[in-house]
Amino acid sequence: MRTGMSLDEASMILNLKKSAGDVHAVGREELLKRYDHLFKVNDPAEGGSFYLQSKVFRAKERLEMELDRAQAPSDTPPQNP
Repeated sequence: MRTGMSLDEASMILNLKKSAGDVHAVGREELLKRYDHLFKVNDPAEGGSFYLQSKVFRAKERLEMELDRAQAPSDTPPQNP
């Protein structure tokens, strides 16, 4: 599925280290912590940017999609040798 945002871009937006670009190493809790902070500081009602807030939201969506994909059971049955 195409999302319009790469994992690298999503990692950069949420300020994840390049080596931690593997979202599995960071974990959902840290991801949500960074998302909450960046979403709040970019709130247009507080003088923030709606554009940046939407990028933060899309980055969280993209990284959560990757986490969910890794946790989903494989659709392909194991092959017998």
